[in-house]
Amino acid sequence: MTRLFDDSSLALVAHVLAHGPLSRADTARDLDLSPATLTRLVRPLISSGTISEVRSGVSKTGMGRPTKLLEVSSHNRSFIGINLTSSTIHCVRTDTHARIISSQTVPIQNQSADQCLLQLKGLIDEHIRSTKYPSVEGIGISLGGKIDGSNVLESRFLGWRNVNLKTFFAETTAEDVPEIELVNDVTGLTMLEQWFGLGRHCEDFVVATIGAGVGHGMVHNLRAVRSPQGGLGMTAHLPLAGAHGVCQYGHVGCTNGALTVPAILSRAQAGRAITEEGNSPTSAEELMRLADSGDKSCRRAIAEFAENLAMYVQTVTSAALVMDVVLDGEGVCLLESRWAADFDKHLNSYARPDDPRITVHRRSGSFERWAQGAAVAAIVKWLIRTTSSANGKA
Repeated sequence: MTRLFDDSSLALVAHVLAHGPLSRADTARDLDLSPATLTRLVRPLISSGTISEVRSGVSKTGMGRPTKLLEVSSHNRSFIGINLTSSTIHCVRTDTHARIISSQTVPIQNQSADQCLLQLKGLIDEHIRSTKYPSVEGIGISLGGKIDGSNVLESRFLGWRNVNLKTFFAETTAEDVPEIELVNDVTGLTMLEQWFGLGRHCEDFVVATIGAGVGHGMVHNLRAVRSPQGGLGMTAHLPLAGAHGVCQYGHVGCTNGALTVPAILSRAQAGRAITEEGNSPTSAEELMRLADSGDKSCRRAIAEFAENLAMYVQTVTSAALVMDVVLDGEGVCLLESRWAADFDKHLNSYARPDDPRITVHRRSGSFERWAQGAAVAAIVKWLIRTTSSANGKA
């Protein structure tokens, strides 16, 4: 079994967090460790409270007597995950296993970096002061754009350039506030799948997101693929055979012009404008309602979306050498429409007869999941920090 980390202690804690609770025998078997090595690694982690043995159960094999199981406790810690869109702050509070405890959505009052971050600071302070939930161990923030450490190099959705969150929060926040981890939103969503989603069963896959933009992340051997081009949407302008949409750069038939929700809505609006007044549809939900009520422009826009998305999925999975893809983002809801029924038919349209078939794992597309991905980034940061401290490396 592939491990999430090379370092033995980190690999142990990460495996128990992602797959636990586990017996010592199962943990040693999964990580190819001897019982003596496992005992040596577990002892300081139990002493520090990172791992606990509090539940009784049986081995995954179902054999042997009941035994105590290793787990990373979730009842005494919480994490804040925040996702910023162009207009909204989505905030969740999770436990150590990224299960959502509470969620909150508020409109951004002012999109300028200073004003938006001040609003964000107030929201974070409110969560930290709350005594209703376990204490906050980490904070993750995600947004669409190019990220370098704590610096937002560029975000077209927010209109930000060279905004340093670490500097801002260091100057405006009390010392007892946990460290803030900043990640690209697709990176956070990929981490959510890697640790607590498809990664529990599959070592190699792609995450593709369809919404206001198009993004993708890759996981190979349970490791998220990192790239200097991360956050730039490298497949956003990939040419798609048969697509006709036009993107903001004038490309004809690229991913952004064919698959983003604004592009799909604009094609339906253009068809309706010939005979209808107004600017409908203005949302994916309205697009589907109009299609169901008989509007042929809307039906055609959804059908084209399904075919173009199938082409995109074939392309990115083939290039990534994987057969599993997670589809997420607010545009994925269009696949629920009966006018998108040909998606599966087109999915393997360019495959050879004996090729393995692509497996699509659809997610809800909710903004809570984006915020949850930011929380996972904070959880992983906490995991590395506490494991190093338990082993005297901090």
